Amino acid sequence: MAAQGELQVLEPFPSQHHPLNVLLLQSQARQILACSGDTTCVVLSARSRQAADRRVLFLCAHLSSEEDLPDSQVQLHGDTLLKVYTSRLFYRHYGFQSRERVEVRLVQPLALSKVVLGARSRQCLKWASSEKFANGLLILASCQKQSLLARQGDVLAVPYHPLFGEDVAQVHHHLLDLVVLESVPVQQGVITVKTSVVVADFREVSVGAANHDGQHHGQRLLQSLYVSDFAHYVNSLASGGSLLDSRRHLNWSFSSFLQALECRFEVRVADVDSLLVLGKIKPKDQRETPKDPDACLFVSKSSLLKLGLFNNEWVTVSMLSEKVKMSSKSERLRDLERSDDKGECEEAGRSRSGHLALLVVAEFTDLPDSVGLVSPSLWFNLSKGAPVPITNKVVKIKRCYEHQLHTAKQEKESRSCTSAPSVAKELYVEIITSPTYSTTAIFDNILYEYFRTPRLVQQGDVLRVNTEGQAEYLEGLTTGFMRWPVLYFKVKKVHGHNEDVRPNSWGYLADTTHTSLYLIGTASSYVPCSFMGSEPTFWNNLSPPGLTHSIEQLISTIQPYTAEGSTASLDRPCTVLLKGHCGSGKTTAVKAACSRLNLHLLKIDCVTLSAETTAASVVKLQSAFNQADLHKPCVILLRNLQLLGRHRDGRSEDSRVTSVLKQLLTDSPKQNSFPVVVVGTVSKPEELFPDVIMSFVHDVAIESPSEEQRKATLMSLTAGMPLGKDVSLCKIAKQTAGFFLGDLCALLAYSSKTAYKRVFSACFPCGTSLEEEQMLCDSGITIIAEDFLKSLEQLNKVHSKAIGAPKIPAVKWHDIGGLHSVKKDILDTVQLPVDHPELVSLGLRRSGLLLYGPPGTGKTLLAKAVATECAMTFLSVKGPELINMYVGQSEENIRDVFAKARAASPCIIFFDELDSLAPNRGRSGDSGGVMDRVVSQLLAELDGLHSSADVFVIGATNRPDLLDQSLLRPGRFDKLLYVGINEDKESQLQVLKAISSRFKMDPSVCLHDVIERCPPQLTGADLYALCSDAMMSALKQKIKRIEEGLYAVCLEFWAILTNG
Repeated sequence: MAAQGELQVLEPFPSQHHPLNVLLLQSQARQILACSGDTTCVVLSARSRQAADRRVLFLCAHLSSEEDLPDSQVQLHGDTLLKVYTSRLFYRHYGFQSRERVEVRLVQPLALSKVVLGARSRQCLKWASSEKFANGLLILASCQKQSLLARQGDVLAVPYHPLFGEDVAQVHHHLLDLVVLESVPVQQGVITVKTSVVVADFREVSVGAANHDGQHHGQRLLQSLYVSDFAHYVNSLASGGSLLDSRRHLNWSFSSFLQALECRFEVRVADVDSLLVLGKIKPKDQRETPKDPDACLFVSKSSLLKLGLFNNEWVTVSMLSEKVKMSSKSERLRDLERSDDKGECEEAGRSRSGHLALLVVAEFTDLPDSVGLVSPSLWFNLSKGAPVPITNKVVKIKRCYEHQLHTAKQEKESRSCTSAPSVAKELYVEIITSPTYSTTAIFDNILYEYFRTPRLVQQGDVLRVNTEGQAEYLEGLTTGFMRWPVLYFKVKKVHGHNEDVRPNSWGYLADTTHTSLYLIGTASSYVPCSFMGSEPTFWNNLSPPGLTHSIEQLISTIQPYTAEGSTASLDRPCTVLLKGHCGSGKTTAVKAACSRLNLHLLKIDCVTLSAETTAASVVKLQSAFNQADLHKPCVILLRNLQLLGRHRDGRSEDSRVTSVLKQLLTDSPKQNSFPVVVVGTVSKPEELFPDVIMSFVHDVAIESPSEEQRKATLMSLTAGMPLGKDVSLCKIAKQTAGFFLGDLCALLAYSSKTAYKRVFSACFPCGTSLEEEQMLCDSGITIIAEDFLKSLEQLNKVHSKAIGAPKIPAVKWHDIGGLHSVKKDILDTVQLPVDHPELVSLGLRRSGLLLYGPPGTGKTLLAKAVATECAMTFLSVKGPELINMYVGQSEENIRDVFAKARAASPCIIFFDELDSLAPNRGRSGDSGGVMDRVVSQLLAELDGLHSSADVFVIGATNRPDLLDQSLLRPGRFDKLLYVGINEDKESQLQVLKAISSRFKMDPSVCLHDVIERCPPQLTGADLYALCSDAMMSALKQKIKRIEEGLYAVCLEFWAILTNG
């Protein structure tokens, strides 16, 4: 049972314990956790962290009395809250905060069979390889009062022992340099006397060259500002006088001139909220009051120095493409000397475009120092709804003096104090209509919580309000998902306190203390993208690997319709037909495109639009488009479009429904309105009716991913998965040719299940309880290469069964005796392009093989061995099976075979008895010309194989002279291999050995003597018949001996009875 605890720093932390261990009070531990002894193992998990980052830690907890702890640090507020005392290193190492609430429960870790330790320094490697470390570790492991916990990817947290060395500080320093590289069978467990410990050199490679390149790249964009530069500009404006005469500068509105000095800086749009929670963005001063992440520009300390700005300074950020009109230096000087009125310069400053942002210094873990981070909301507001960029974007940054203290009494001699926006008095917002939430709900509580932190608001801005932590917005049936993850509000107007004296067009800070908030209605608007999740994953990525090309096609197709005034120039709405294999990621691609273009997404499955009557289906269809019109600008996604417009039998067309759909897709959009984009997805385009296809203007297809795309997809999908050191994603990407996104997800799911079953059967062969099963999940299970191989075999079997491929026996090359030259030619034709796809681009492409020769020489066996050794799907087709009595059905059967092969690529199509399927045209003798059309269709399909690099065709025939000669032309069956009879004794011996390997032979049998007695013209089938006859003869002899023995026993039995 878990107990609620609170982390508390203990200074000084006892030196006899490892600084990554924790201390518990004996009285509390025995009362709350019911534990005994001086040392125990506990599970520690943070309560306030996101589910994706909710890491479970096994820690060694030492029980201490209240006398052993300082009196000032023993503060017991109640018996229900367990105090967990840690060192300061514990917080820095694991990313916890002081006074953070955690969950604590007892655990009995599993014993580790193997631990690999990596030493990060030469001294540590020498110390860990010595006998004193091994002896100390052995004594600690054999001690019942100690628990030596090891966690993969973490330092080795073992307590101090005198055998390690006399210098305690030096021993702890060495222990902190020891990293657990691998632990078997789970990720975290206990080291015992039976654990195999391996020490390896793990000194990190210097990355100075990479950092140097990144800094050099940033220096090209950032021009450092120095005090001497400002002094130069001041001297050019004034003819003498001291630079410290600040009143003269104020009268000249020198701040307006400094604002014209701009810097160019690279920014990246990221999920700032999640990165702050996960600790990947660490602000310099975390003790300050909370800031609005949607108004912050996070930069590194080095970037701030290059910019010449201050931390927590408000700046103006604008797009690089905007043109700012600058007057000449002489005109600006005359204007400044002629204008003593400060308001004129201020009005000129406010006419400039841009958006305010707060510079915040932070540390980045995964980004270079020369790149800043902005939230999607800030990017949306400063770019006026521009598409979200995937790569870094260069923006202009200026120092802003617009919001300096305004009255003369508040003016100071120094301008070093940073400016800040004014506080809003009244704020009027509208809720934006969206298909993800209802606009009729009550939002008082969520808005109050949102504005408890001061927020930057400007007229026309869109506010993105996260509903996480609000109980009224939780999904009632699905645990872990939000019903309304994000709410969007648009700022209608905002008023300040001193607006009559000095109006403000830049924006205000609104909070619950100084601002009155009014929700005045609804509005339609574009909205910034929202990352659904606590951490960037494949599913909330704006450019998922493997789908980038399709997403860019969708964006280039839809973006012209979202431009201002596009509805007036375009006479038809945007309609896109998205085609792709089932599970290819069509919905994911549309979702990413909508996020990039700031559009709402309304997903409708066409199954829900079907009804019992035609009239009811029409009403549902019109209601769906009316709903999309209410939430525009949006994309209405019609999934499974092939199901729309069909009668209940599923075959015939419902002309009324298709007519209404065509009308809805072709109606002209309203003038000066937001667009409604219709995207229909279909897995098999041939199932669509022609009228429906013609209604869509644009067409986008998602092709089968390449090897590089599959590798990138696997890397993204496995980013948070515990993979073993032997797992090679490059190798898996090669073995998963023809796999789509859904297949790769199924592979990872199968691999996870296989890994769990493997560890479960090894640790608990006799079964386990629920507590032990939970402990096994908390321990962490590593997925190894063996799990992927087993899952891949299982998936291939399921895939082959789904497409109707026959189940073939596992035939290896060693099962085929002789035919070495034929094997080599087959491997050069089939396996070489699969293993080295770069050769295909060089023109090395052969997709057809024809095996001919006498019967029984092993042509079919060779084709099966190729499919097994090359890990390909095997489609075996007999010639007469494709011939049908109906007109056109034979040709359709051939098309279906090749379509199945393309869907299951890499695949081998084996045509046995090819002479019966493709005889010479004009000589078949059939009245309808069926065979001629079959040959023509087969030739057309063979010619189309050049676009499918992973489909190979192998034909086998006894009579190549009967084949149509067009099949033997280059590009079709262009490689002819003769599979003949092995006439030499050595080849026959190899064939006999391969065949007899499956039989149980007597040790006295000599295969060489058997071959010497055989005639020279024996095929492989003849030798197999010889072995079968020999086995049958042996069985008959065995049965005869058994019967004779039984007969002798019966005779003796009757003799005894007679004599008796």
